[in-house]
Amino acid sequence: MSNYSEAVLLTQKLIQIPTENPNGSEEKCSSFVESWLRALPNVSVRTQTVEQGRKNVIAKYKGRGLDKPPLVIMAHMDTVPVEGEWSVPPFESIIQDGKLYGRGACDMKSGLACALMTLKVVATKQWQLQRDLYVIATIDEEGPYMKGAMALIAENIIPSNALLIATEPTNLTLATEHKGTIWYEMCVEGKSSHGGNAHLGADAVHAAAEIIVRLKEKVNQLSYNHEIFGKPTISVGTIEGGSKTNMVAGSCRAELDFRLVPPMTKEEANQLVEQAIQEGCECVKGTSGSVRHLGWQRPPLRTSSDSMLRNMFRTAYERVVKEPLEESGFPAYTDVTMIGLETTNHHFVVFGPGHLDQAHATDEFVEIEQIEKCVDILLEVVQK
Repeated sequence: MSNYSEAVLLTQKLIQIPTENPNGSEEKCSSFVESWLRALPNVSVRTQTVEQGRKNVIAKYKGRGLDKPPLVIMAHMDTVPVEGEWSVPPFESIIQDGKLYGRGACDMKSGLACALMTLKVVATKQWQLQRDLYVIATIDEEGPYMKGAMALIAENIIPSNALLIATEPTNLTLATEHKGTIWYEMCVEGKSSHGGNAHLGADAVHAAAEIIVRLKEKVNQLSYNHEIFGKPTISVGTIEGGSKTNMVAGSCRAELDFRLVPPMTKEEANQLVEQAIQEGCECVKGTSGSVRHLGWQRPPLRTSSDSMLRNMFRTAYERVVKEPLEESGFPAYTDVTMIGLETTNHHFVVFGPGHLDQAHATDEFVEIEQIEKCVDILLEVVQK
């Protein structure tokens, strides 16, 4: 018989179902989650088909009908792909030295397991909650368009006054500040020519390099310096150009990741990128550049200062851990942040097991102790 808690064992099972995005799908995982939830007493379960083979799973436990805002705990099923050389098999969910390893262990199969286990305890013990409790497992959170969250918004599945929790990895701190994220596709066009007659061409890769240098300089010169996140950053995720060593590159394409800190706006970011493209192409005669957004433009957001979620978590955390709760920031968007952006409901927080340094990393892991503590804390929160 295993010495590990049910939440840990459930995390292991979830890791063993690969859900790499975009290399695979969440179909097997969503079927597993749906079946698992349908086995619970006193819980209504429905699914929402977002795309073929991809569905959100929505579970609801009714409270006492006291007309209080419902609590919605959200966790995504997809993970980023496995890359690099792992020292442990990424889908065997091995436990070593108090750590559970595997793709998604941190981001966020453990957070999904915590949400599911919270609902199981509430439902099997038939707790009389003051508010309705939802647990939602989503698809495509790791994708540029966050299709799972957007589908929930489109069909008004989440009540407009809901209190929203994402059990993403925060090292069991309460994330109430959220970095903005804007992805760009930059295309530079030039003119190919023989390398021996380079003067007849227009080097698109050279122009792209000039643009990237200017982008870095402009971002570094911004005056923003957030108390949690520091300065804004921009990185080049992918770049490709040219077709042969002895030819001047006639085109170049790059994907850019711009992380905004409060109070920077998306308009300011867009203008900066457009200026850098114009200036870089002016340095290389005969080249021109264009840019488009990859996915949604996601500006920085913060939890409402008067949100009752703050006190609910502070009280619950101190009761379980016997220490004050630390507030933090989350350097990316989550499903609840996207819902907050689209609906203007800013009663959302991020709280979950695992350190974000492990998210998307080789040999990804989560500490077992954090999984167990997270469930205990969530069980206190849902009773508030």
